[in-house]
Formats: sequence, structure tokens, C-alpha cells
Amino acid sequence: MEIVMIFSSILFFLLLVFILTIFAVYVASLFIHRKYPEFTPDASVVIPAYNEEKNIKACLDAVFSSNYPKMEVIVVDDGSTDRTAEIAKGYPVKLLSQNHKGKSEALTLGAKAAKHEFIIALDADTVPEKNCIREIVKPFSDKGIGATTAVFKVKNRNSILGMFQNIEYYYHNIIRTSFSKVFNNGVWFFGALSVYRKSVLKKVGYFKKDTLTEDMDISLEINQAGYRTYSVDKAVASTVAPDTLKGFYKQRSRWWQGGIQSLSKNRQLKKSPSILFLFVNQFWWSFYAFLSLPIIIYQVNYWLPEGGMLAYLFRWFSLSGPFYVLYKIPEWGISTYSIFGVIAGIISSLMIIMGIFMFKDKLHLRNILALFFYFPYTIVLNMVIFISLLQFKVLKTKFYVK
Repeated sequence: MEIVMIFSSILFFLLLVFILTIFAVYVASLFIHRKYPEFTPDASVVIPAYNEEKNIKACLDAVFSSNYPKMEVIVVDDGSTDRTAEIAKGYPVKLLSQNHKGKSEALTLGAKAAKHEFIIALDADTVPEKNCIREIVKPFSDKGIGATTAVFKVKNRNSILGMFQNIEYYYHNIIRTSFSKVFNNGVWFFGALSVYRKSVLKKVGYFKKDTLTEDMDISLEINQAGYRTYSVDKAVASTVAPDTLKGFYKQRSRWWQGGIQSLSKNRQLKKSPSILFLFVNQFWWSFYAFLSLPIIIYQVNYWLPEGGMLAYLFRWFSLSGPFYVLYKIPEWGISTYSIFGVIAGIISSLMIIMGIFMFKDKLHLRNILALFFYFPYTIVLNMVIFISLLQFKVLKTKFYVK
């Protein structure tokens, strides 16, 4: 039994080192103020859409309400069976149609048809803020930039699943933008809203369908072609997140499996610290997902009290637990079996709070509850990763059609 607890101490120590590394990059980013000059070249917005009648109106309204001066807008109807194309025809857009082939092929069709050098790829369920497009294009004043991506809020954040995903997005936004600022490169790419040079897309062969995550794959290929990618913290958009457990699992499973495919495909690309850390991140969380759940179950049982079961479980699976352990240090002393995980949890919570304020949200009840019970949500995430990795070995399809 003692061996299991020693092993758990090592695992959570490694977790703490990982979290501290991210936190150190975040702190360093606070001292870097990289400003790009005003840059508003003609641009082409490409919106791939498949059965998006519920979302595409809000998306197009936001695009045409943007303060960006010169855009053509291309909607690629990917074989929709609903009113997506009909709604798009009500706007001054170029409407392209294809049989249902998936997002990668829809993006490629739209990018090839675009008149301008700068391609703004926008998911139909994503709504950019008024200044978003202007901000996300600015970094292209640097000719070394090949692609940029926005930061995101969850649009449908009122559900239980939505409120957890929303603060998770804030956390990821901070990580992605911090690495971009510190290393002037960032391949932690989210393709719901991104911008590319058309000449670079042509050079790398446009969007591929040999991975489940075309956005991560294209960002790595752009780096391989000698360009940098960048996450723009002032380019904010809201996107629709899954609102059912089935949809959530499908999305995260695709993200994780596609991430492994993209990294394996581009495994030679490890020169940039930001890219190297992306490799470390993917394989660390894969490793952690396999080992953490049984260890957490063992630890919960190891310290299980005779009475006060509900209070004990409440402390274990909420933010009150780490602070309770710190409060009890004078009485209990410092235990290597728990202290590393406790500190990692507090640092992560602090970064989430910073993300909430950084992206102009508030610590209202919904965000407080999500933050307070974030640890059980991370267990669900690790379970999804665990199952996804098992499925990855028997995955038959080579690409994802949405």
C-alpha cells in the first residue's frame, strides 16, 4: 500500500511541475507587451456550414457588423439538409455548395475560391466580437506570421456542462496567448476562428483530411513551412460548445485522437519551445489520464473516515479541499502524499480566475460554482482522454466528417 502512495506522490509532483511551468510562462507573459500596427488588408471570410440553420444568422450578423473595412464573405454549404443555404442567401455572400464531405474539404473549397490573400476561416456556430476580425488580422503586419487564431468564450454557458467548459476555455485562452507572447509562436490552435495567408495554405496543400483535427494539423504544417502561428488575446469570439455528454465526449475524443495524429504526423517539428511543449502537453495528459483515476480512487479510500462521509467527499471533490489541507498543516504537518496535488489545484484555480477577469467576465454565481467544483470536471476530462486513447488503437476512419 505504501508503494502506491509513494507512486502517487511522484505522479502529483510531476503534475505540479507541469502546472508550475505553465504558470511561469503566464507570469512571464505579463511583462511582454507586443503591439502590432494597424493592418487591414482585403480579406476573405470563409464559413463552412453543415446544417447550421440555428447558428448561421448570428454568425453572419456579427461578420457584417464587424468594423473590418474590406471583406468578401464566402459561405460553403457542405451538403446541408436544412435551411442553412436559404438563410445565407439573405446576405451579400458568395454561396458555394458541395456534397457532404466535411469541414476540411469545405474550407479548402472556400479558400481556393477566395479573391484575397488573407483567409478568415470561421465556424458557422461562432460569433466574433465587433473588433475581433480587426485584431486577429493585425499580426500579419509581420511577414513571418502564417496564421493566427482567436480566443474563445462559450456562447451557451448557462447549462451545467456549458459553465464548466466556459471557465476551461478561459484557462486554455491564458495558456495559448501566454505561449504566443513569450515565444512569439503558438501552435495551440483552435480553428473555430483563424486567419491564414492564402499563399501559405497553397504551399502546404490546403486543409488535409488525414487527421481528425485539421486546425492543429495545418498550424503544425505552417510551422514546418517556416512560418509562425499566433494566438491573439484581443480577438475574442463566442462559440457553441456541446450541451450533452454524448456531444461532449464526441468532440473531446476527436480533439484528443486528432491531436495525437497531428503530432505523430509532424513529430520532427520540435525546435520551438512552444511547439515542444505542445508535444509534452499531449503526451503528459495521456500518461496522467491512465494513472490518475485509479490513484485518486485509492487515495479517497485510503483516508476514508469512520464518520462524516459527506463532508469528507465534499472536501475531496471541491476547492474547499486544498484550502482545508493548508488550514490543517499546523495540526497534520505537510504530507507528500497530498501537498503536490493541493498546490497544483490552487495554482490552476488562480489562473482560471485570472482568465475570467482577463476576458471581461465576472465572478458571478455560475462561474464560482464551476470553479469550486472544477476538480470533478477534470476527472471527467481524464476519463474521456483515457477512453479516447483506447479507441484510438482500433479507430477505423482516417478523417472526421462533420
